Amino acid sequence: MSEIKILKLEQKFNGTKDLYDYIVKNVDFIGKYIGIQIQKPLKDLPFCIIGREKITEKNVLFYASKGEFIDNLGEIILLASQFEIYTIVIFSAKFELSHLDSINWLQEISTDDYEFIACQADF
Repeated sequence: MSEIKILKLEQKFNGTKDLYDYIVKNVDFIGKYIGIQIQKPLKDLPFCIIGREKITEKNVLFYASKGEFIDNLGEIILLASQFEIYTIVIFSAKFELSHLDSINWLQEISTDDYEFIACQADF
């Protein structure tokens, strides 16, 4: 099992839609930074974006967490199971230690097929 990856975007975003627009436009850069190749086009859902990793063909979830982190974590787990997600990139304005501990716990109990990435972004 591996540790979660942590990424910080310095750019400020004007809400979740602005963040998602940035992700779609910069998916190649983000993929290179976190070490995966994302296929285009991405499927844009009202609260998340789903893509596919080019080499493994596994689904990737980009999820922006603006509400209560614990509620969002449950939603992330449901989305991951519904869409057969293997890489989960969680965007949040701030990650508390308890948030990272929760994500690390998910990483620890998951098989090596799953990867969790925390990305701090101001949106």
